[in-house]
Amino acid sequence: MVTIMVANAPSKWPSLLVVMRHAESEANLRRETLDKANSRDPHVGLPVRDVDVELTGHGRGQASEVGRYLNDRLPAFDVVYVSPYRRTQHSADLVIEEMSHRPRRVIEERVREKEFGILEGLTRHGIRELHPEEAERKNKIGKYYYRPPGGESYPDVNLRVHSFIGTMVREHAGERILVVTHSVVVLCFRRLLERMEEGEVLDLDRTDEVKNASLLVYRVGSRDGLHGVLNRTDWNLAPWESAERPEDPRGAAGGSGRAARKAGR
Repeated sequence: MVTIMVANAPSKWPSLLVVMRHAESEANLRRETLDKANSRDPHVGLPVRDVDVELTGHGRGQASEVGRYLNDRLPAFDVVYVSPYRRTQHSADLVIEEMSHRPRRVIEERVREKEFGILEGLTRHGIRELHPEEAERKNKIGKYYYRPPGGESYPDVNLRVHSFIGTMVREHAGERILVVTHSVVVLCFRRLLERMEEGEVLDLDRTDEVKNASLLVYRVGSRDGLHGVLNRTDWNLAPWESAERPEDPRGAAGGSGRAARKAGR
């Protein structure tokens, strides 16, 4: 955890920071379908840019359920920062629609999706088939430090998230902030705020993948004799799961159900 402040000093942190992954997208569903079919299709097969991928009906229900949860369980937010991708903007809009107090909505490119360069839109099979040298290079370098041509590594994403955290400290001390973003960026928040190392990040990604429409929650409090310290209180909290109906694994009105696979980001 971050321990920046000395005892009894006012905190520089937002009083509440909630980081949400976007709800289920068409790419999430498509990748899951291909995996279940053991497909050898090299492409995900959506006719749009990654930035323009839409939510599924199920995803729209997930986002609305999260909005109701945040409205009922947490204090009103001062601002919502949103990745410019369509799936994150739509998720944020559906969340905000459920709030009694409508916070300011700000598009923030620093919390956009990790860029995959020449690998964008490819399945795992497609990467091995079309770019075998990159598959080999990734295996050698490791997932954390691997940067595909034209894309980003985890440390690249960390740099822009680190910059965004600096903005929060300068502009939003004591405020309540919601960030709607992508799975890799959620992990980067944990990496930076909790001083995690490469192995810890990859183990978390492997064993407790970030669910669609899930929440990472930090609150300012006290710890080890220090005040104004940012503490994690919730991880991978998916409010829509509690509304799941046994007879409908995708949830009532398309609004509740299972987490999508991380392969669809």
